[in-house]
Amino acid sequence: MKKKLLVILMILVLTITAIVATACSEGGMISKNKERDFKQVTASVTYANRAAQVDKLELSSTIYNFVYQYYSYYSQGYISQAQYQSVLDNISTSFKQANESLAETEAYTLKCIDELYKYVMANGTEEEKAAATAASTAGKKYNMTARIKEIESVLPKKDLIAAVEAYNKEMQESFDSFREAYDKEVAAASSGKSTEHVKEVTLVSAPWKLEYEKGESLNESGLKVGVVYEGSEDVVLFERGDFTVTGFSSEEVKDEVEVTVTFANKTATFNVKIIAAKPARPKMPTEEEEEEKTVVPALFETDLEAQITAARGTDNALYKALTESKRRLEKQMTANYRTYEYYYLSKLKDQVVTACEEIKGKAAEGVSAEDVLAEYNKKLEEQKQALLLETSTYKDAVDGTGVKTQIVHEDGKIFYVQNLLFKITDDLKAKYTAFENEKTANKEALEAYLNYLIDQTGIYVSNVEYDKDATCEDEECACTACANYKGENPGPCTNADCACKKCPNKRYVTAAFAQEKGLTLTDGTINVLDMLGAVYADLADLSATATAEERAANLEKFKKWVYMCNDDEGFFTTLTDGKLGYSLSMDDSSYVENFTACARALAYGDATEKAEWHVVGTGVGSFGYCYTEYGIHVIMLSGYALDPNAVTTDLGDGLVAVSIDTVTDNVSYKAADGSTPAKGTLKYGIVESLESKQKDELVGAFKKEFYQTELENDVKITYKNKVYKDLIKSYSSSK
Repeated sequence: MKKKLLVILMILVLTITAIVATACSEGGMISKNKERDFKQVTASVTYANRAAQVDKLELSSTIYNFVYQYYSYYSQGYISQAQYQSVLDNISTSFKQANESLAETEAYTLKCIDELYKYVMANGTEEEKAAATAASTAGKKYNMTARIKEIESVLPKKDLIAAVEAYNKEMQESFDSFREAYDKEVAAASSGKSTEHVKEVTLVSAPWKLEYEKGESLNESGLKVGVVYEGSEDVVLFERGDFTVTGFSSEEVKDEVEVTVTFANKTATFNVKIIAAKPARPKMPTEEEEEEKTVVPALFETDLEAQITAARGTDNALYKALTESKRRLEKQMTANYRTYEYYYLSKLKDQVVTACEEIKGKAAEGVSAEDVLAEYNKKLEEQKQALLLETSTYKDAVDGTGVKTQIVHEDGKIFYVQNLLFKITDDLKAKYTAFENEKTANKEALEAYLNYLIDQTGIYVSNVEYDKDATCEDEECACTACANYKGENPGPCTNADCACKKCPNKRYVTAAFAQEKGLTLTDGTINVLDMLGAVYADLADLSATATAEERAANLEKFKKWVYMCNDDEGFFTTLTDGKLGYSLSMDDSSYVENFTACARALAYGDATEKAEWHVVGTGVGSFGYCYTEYGIHVIMLSGYALDPNAVTTDLGDGLVAVSIDTVTDNVSYKAADGSTPAKGTLKYGIVESLESKQKDELVGAFKKEFYQTELENDVKITYKNKVYKDLIKSYSSSK
């Protein structure tokens, strides 16, 4: 039965997709009658004196996607055979519903075009008004080219740019698939050989990089693979897409891992070594805003034609590749009875709706102080109930809301710290573990030995400008370690001043850093105690009267140290999303004992406690350090969730509410004019949420008015169900 259902589906697909598989075998001639048939209108739509339509091809494509989705559910076992069969049995109803849905969507798009036209006429320049008036399709028959010009005339520039970019991306991806196929054909033809006559696959050269840190990905730069065919001793070089590479794994430290390259069931191998991972830091985050785009890009086909013109007579191979790939793309579109205009218009229509709804949402009046307070009290009550009714602790309840600055116990003062960890190396930790397993030393002796080993740790310094995911834009890069290097002697780059973004020389700046700070370099690293001294020398000793700017400067310096030297991988997410860092409370026991004690001394410690943990400075921006089983932690106080001097609201049951003006300490997140809440604050989140809710309500009311009132009274839709009866008939006869 399952096979029968699959046959039915395939017949349906062949019937309704309008992709004529036999067109190529018939000399490329496509039946004009067939094309006219699929371009028949199944629904005519009119709104605000503008016309739109749904054609048979668009409807059939929608049904195909609908049926195929259910077939996928059935084949994967999500629905039963009977459920899937029911979909097929009711296909005529599905056609009717799909046709109505497409028509109503077209009507809503016309509504959005009309709204944008009115907006331009009310707010645009004289030039913009004239352009919109000239391009208006009101009172005219539907025409695809005219509709494109109309939408272009009323779309805000940023939305027009977004539509063109989306269209260009989609078309480029389609074009690239044809270009890739063509290039492979050319490569195969140039070799003059087939996979049936392969004698052996040979490794012409192994990759330049043969030693990897644990967790690294394979770098194939320098890998050259060739094939020797029967009856010949010559080696024909492959393109990368011609062979597969398997066997590489860097999950475990190993002296030898065999990697295999395969083509036509013939193989060749090379070995790589996996070593322990060195600390890897992400790129330093920036606060740069994306530059607003003001120039509308050329459409894909226009840009492609320019490329073809430039290659004509100067690069015959490129000219042929571009023209042939273009021909195949356009042939495929013709076989589907589509044009460039069709796909471009679909992106424009999407953006029309987006732009219109955005303008409607901007009518929100803003959020009043009363609204903010009401929402705040609502959230407080929700948390209070979570604290009083659930078995979880107050910290679980606070964490569960996604906002850590709403409710705390009266005595459970919450504060935030940032952490710089100089982690003990694996080889030294192994010595400690071996000593511990002997069970011959007491706790004090074990701790003393661990601290002794930690003091021997070597530190690497990462380059905060290094971007491991960067792409080298130089097609013939001078860096010998770059994938784009075209020279004769590839291998590790020896140029210390190499400018390539991917050069391994850029990953660490340990040697230069040691020279700059006057530190000793041993085996490529800096001793941890020397590094600890450099950190303390760099940071400022803040008094109780230090300004907010001085405290922010210490935090920014510390953040840079974290990105250069930190081995606490879990900390990076808190640095990049604008949060204050680790959240601690006075009675928190979820962290390592020494870490918690040092952090508490920073936030609320007396003189004795501060001295014990080497604390320098007072308040936000102060810092200290401690030893733990992980290594040396340098800790900086970055903020308070509850300002001890702030007026709080008593909620009863031993709970107090935190001020809604609690802010992050990072100045880069504060509003320039001070009129809006600082990003990352509770108040900011509430205002943003309420504004978003207001906009959603306005857009929802706009759509509701259209679909419940205007669609019935102001829209004229004529359905032509008989146009697609042949598709239903074809389906019925296939059962």
